[in-house]
Amino acid sequence: MMRRTATLLALVSLAAFALAACAQDDAGTAQTGVLDGIGRLPGYDFWAPVTLPDGVELDLPMPEGGPVGGRVEGNRVLLVGDSILASTAKRYSNEMCEALEPLGWQVAVEAESGRFATFGVEVLDRRIGAVWDVVVIYLGSNFDGNEDSLRKQFDKMFDITRGVETIVLTTGEFRDAQKRVNTIIKKSAAEFDHVHVLDWARVATLKGVTGKDKIHLSDNGRNVLAQTVARALDYAPYREPECLDPRFRDDSGINQQSTTTNP
Repeated sequence: MMRRTATLLALVSLAAFALAACAQDDAGTAQTGVLDGIGRLPGYDFWAPVTLPDGVELDLPMPEGGPVGGRVEGNRVLLVGDSILASTAKRYSNEMCEALEPLGWQVAVEAESGRFATFGVEVLDRRIGAVWDVVVIYLGSNFDGNEDSLRKQFDKMFDITRGVETIVLTTGEFRDAQKRVNTIIKKSAAEFDHVHVLDWARVATLKGVTGKDKIHLSDNGRNVLAQTVARALDYAPYREPECLDPRFRDDSGINQQSTTTNP
């Protein structure tokens, strides 16, 4: 962690040079068309590396009501989701902990591949008692078309998290059905004062965020998702960061067929 922090600090002094150089020098990016830039994320007093396709600006959304870090007393955050979120967990590439620990958060990513919204209810039923200050939910990419059932599952999740600041992300709209999913998420969230919608659907449209299937995240996309969540949280009230071990880590769904594309 100290090494990574030192690296980020060192990048500050090179920021102006790097930004100018990236705009002028295509030699190192000719094969991928990707610019390696260093940008200061709005609302932060630290610098983070941001890699995006040429000409794309990273305009991170904020949850309704603004960052939640200033509205909580502790630093424990529980993230619940499917394989899109799981890809950022420490058993894979660990972008989520790497983005949130410098902000002082204790981070638990409870996410498994191929999971429907019912998974969120299961995780929260079992884990909400561990005392969390913030819950972040990314579910709904796996959707069987039953809108009534989906609404009930989100209502259940938000009911379980009453009293805990909750951020729910809209899904990437990789098919028409996801627009219905996002409408349901927003309608359900509107019924709960502690739930704030974060518009990931807008970010997911950026070139290079998703892979060839337009669903799962690219290497850059995982970093963008982690930075999006980081900005939504902002700094924890105090700095005792930790990347916590998950209780849910069954990714056998990766190789199973389902009625969806199996995020």
